[in-house]
Amino acid sequence: MNCWILLVIKQWVLAWRSLVRRPGFFAAVVAILAVGIGVNTALFCVIDAVLLRPLPYPNAGRLVTVLEASPAKNEKVSLIAPARLADWNRMNRTFEGIAGFYSENVTDTSGAEPERLAARRVSPGYFLVFGVKPAVGRTFTPDEELDGGPASVVINYNFWTRRYHNMPDVIGRRLILGGRGFTIVGVMPKPFFEKFMGATSPEIDLWLPAQLPADLMRVREARFLIGVGRMKPGVTIPQAQGDLANIQRELGRQFPQTDKDWSALLGDLKEARVGDYRQTLLFVFGAVGLLLLIAVANIAGLMLTQLQRRARELAIRASMGATRAQIIGAVMREVLLIAAAGVGLGWVIAAWLMDFLKTVLTDVPRLAEIQMDWQALLFAAFSGVFAATLCGLLPALHATRADLAAALSQAGRGLSGERHQWQRVLVAGQVAITILLLASAGLMLRSYYNLSHVDLGFDSGHAITFHVSAAWGEDRLRVGQLQKQLVAEFGSIPGVEAAAFTNFLPVSGATLRYQFALEGSARIGETGKITVGERSISRGYLKALGAPLVAGQDCPDLDSLAKGPAKALVNRRFADLYSEGPSVLGRHLRFVEDPNGPPTEIAGVVGNIREDAWNTAPVPYVYACIVPGGWPDPEYVVRTHGDLRTLLQAISPLAHRVDPTRAVFGVKRLQEVLEGSLDQPRLNTQLLLVFALAALALASIGLYGLVTLIVTARTREIGVRMALGAQPVQILTQFAASIGRLLAAGIASGLVLTFLADRVLRSMLFGVSPMDTIALSGAVLTLAAVSALATLVPARRAARIDPLDALRAE
Repeated sequence: MNCWILLVIKQWVLAWRSLVRRPGFFAAVVAILAVGIGVNTALFCVIDAVLLRPLPYPNAGRLVTVLEASPAKNEKVSLIAPARLADWNRMNRTFEGIAGFYSENVTDTSGAEPERLAARRVSPGYFLVFGVKPAVGRTFTPDEELDGGPASVVINYNFWTRRYHNMPDVIGRRLILGGRGFTIVGVMPKPFFEKFMGATSPEIDLWLPAQLPADLMRVREARFLIGVGRMKPGVTIPQAQGDLANIQRELGRQFPQTDKDWSALLGDLKEARVGDYRQTLLFVFGAVGLLLLIAVANIAGLMLTQLQRRARELAIRASMGATRAQIIGAVMREVLLIAAAGVGLGWVIAAWLMDFLKTVLTDVPRLAEIQMDWQALLFAAFSGVFAATLCGLLPALHATRADLAAALSQAGRGLSGERHQWQRVLVAGQVAITILLLASAGLMLRSYYNLSHVDLGFDSGHAITFHVSAAWGEDRLRVGQLQKQLVAEFGSIPGVEAAAFTNFLPVSGATLRYQFALEGSARIGETGKITVGERSISRGYLKALGAPLVAGQDCPDLDSLAKGPAKALVNRRFADLYSEGPSVLGRHLRFVEDPNGPPTEIAGVVGNIREDAWNTAPVPYVYACIVPGGWPDPEYVVRTHGDLRTLLQAISPLAHRVDPTRAVFGVKRLQEVLEGSLDQPRLNTQLLLVFALAALALASIGLYGLVTLIVTARTREIGVRMALGAQPVQILTQFAASIGRLLAAGIASGLVLTFLADRVLRSMLFGVSPMDTIALSGAVLTLAAVSALATLVPARRAARIDPLDALRAE
């Protein structure tokens, strides 16, 4: 037994010594393998945390998002009215509970300076739905959730750490929100603060009971809650949705004016958290996987080159009695040592990449859950062993399939081209995958260029935007007075051309849709209703934004608007669809949801602005002239012809001079805010470009290795040909033709792969086809140029071979 152990140890020591004698090969293979394993392991950790791992709640698979829906009203998704939420909780048979919430910004004045905090107002039973206990303290009691109940607040873990340094005596302390004291009753655990729906939602600092008044609970049209529910054990999403649909049909019979034709829409909470990042992450992970395949192919090519160079050594082992299995075993021990080194170094690279990705992927949901754990280690180990085995075993089988004893007698006579076929196939595969990644990167670059050069319909230069905190529950007259003072003060700053505010900035992702009735329009369908986008703006907003007023007048000033009839502007798209150009002026709109309300007069026509997103063409929009206090927490926009840096520094002091209790936040250049909405396509493009360049580098190494192998193996043959009169240019031409055929096959295969990836690519592109000639041509030319450089050095070496030296070689 001891002898057997010593024999095994000796075999592994010999394998190690064999690798050490070839330090260049050993270092190159370990480096390539480590990079492939490191990048794939880091991305696996992201995929595992975001897509695979369940949410950090008990029985998280039973948690769903709940919204209202009305296909009959052309509103596929809508928020929930509190009254309807109460009915669903009372009448359903499939839920343990359904809760609702809405977000608002609040200002805390309990510290030395006012601080803006992101708050969430929650309905009764909100924390019970998630089933998570507080880290410290408790959640809300039933009396605290009633209208007029005690003012209490639950804070999140990060806020507890930042403000109170994790002090356990935080319970009982008070925050001053909107001039009212709120007692801290609990701290939620760290994972609970994660973003809820989509990556753009802010981190929540605290939770407040909604304490909805009884009169609001009777308004069934007041839809402003996002719902989340916990299904009973064994219930599926279709069953729960069918249950709520039956309830809503009954409510439609009881309340036909408000509930008829409305239903419920359920979705998996985890899918809501991930949002659009699923496709992006899977696409990036696929690109990284292709990169690992190229690395494996490269290593296999290097292994095959080494084994063919070691043909004499292997033949000597065979002549001394070693079987084919024993020779393959010796090679595989070297391969496993390479795998171990690659996994170890790859783990270090993955750990470094994890820290880097956390600084880059700041908007990715569940970022705090991304970590290096045993699953990541297992993935890295499996990837390393599988990759090394694949790129070691196949070349070993190929190199030992012939009679090794015969190879001993053929040493120095060159090797046939057939023995290079496997490496040719591997290199062609690398070229194909590289073309796919280069073409995809080129398409993404063109798509990003198109996005970033879209005509948004306004001039974002020389303007800044910011918030001055105000709560929805405040006295609207007081908030309106504040807004008028702020606009007047901002407008008085030297160099300022216009100062105004809006509920949402363009291309912010805030897609608001409402149904209107337009009087006297012959272009509206049988229903007499039109569904259009909506923004609320104050006078001067268009000028501050740099958007043109095509016809009519701007909104009245805030003072006169508060006393006069409601006014609105529409965009050119609206006028083109529903009227004869400017003739829409003077006509009246009515909200379908409020048919008895006062009409809104159309005062002007605005140029088409891309309100919804960069890649969404302008649709009909109504710009309602907002009354003071109508939107307590708007986006302020100020345009200047002076120095933006001076204006940026002046905003906060001026706002605090008007009201020192208000928090001023989000002070940024408008251009910076708009460019932030391009972060995701920019990140996709940058990552894919990095992977494509890495693939190009690996493919070049593969080509270099192949040509070097051919030159080494055919040195004697080349010497004979040159001795018979062949010229160096003929030798170069022959190599160029051979490599050209290989590149042509790889490029053709790569273009086919790009064509097959059409569906995935099309969903991520803007203004460019997946088979765009410029992008594909650029990928082909780039690969051809780099390949020419990679093959030039060994090809020139072949053309300079001395015939006498080649013929003397043994």
